[in-house]
Amino acid sequence: MKIHLIWAQEHDGGIGKNGRLPWHIPEDLKNFKKITLNSTIVMGRKTWDSLPFKPLPKRKNIVFSSNKIDGIDTYDNIDKCIETLSKNKIDEIFVIGGSSIYKVFYEFATHLHITLVKIKSKNIDTFFPIDHKKIEQKFVKAEEKQLDKNAIYSYWVKK
Repeated sequence: MKIHLIWAQEHDGGIGKNGRLPWHIPEDLKNFKKITLNSTIVMGRKTWDSLPFKPLPKRKNIVFSSNKIDGIDTYDNIDKCIETLSKNKIDEIFVIGGSSIYKVFYEFATHLHITLVKIKSKNIDTFFPIDHKKIEQKFVKAEEKQLDKNAIYSYWVKK
């Protein structure tokens, strides 16, 4: 199974503030939609709660939580999640956050989609849990493109 992690971060690894993205970059949101559309996405409960519209349309939404959510596939165990998805012929997932879910799935990740945000926000309280040096040891950058003046997207594959 291909397991993609997709996130946007500031230079210091900041990814969130008060349960939300600390910036609004339309080109990054369009890129996220293009990449994840018609796919299976996996997120934590806090990310689920932060979505303005639920579920994200034209995607199979899966939530990691110890509490069931009506109408949504919910898991609290990564092995059970991957096993069930594989049995259901789902061969690719996109993990969309938050920090604790990225940490759980990182060891299984085969692809990374990282948007580096050039905006410095104040009071960031959530960070990507893996150091960039560890990422460079496990993955190689396959693509990079400027999304707009404040965002650079890069695509990484496992070595």
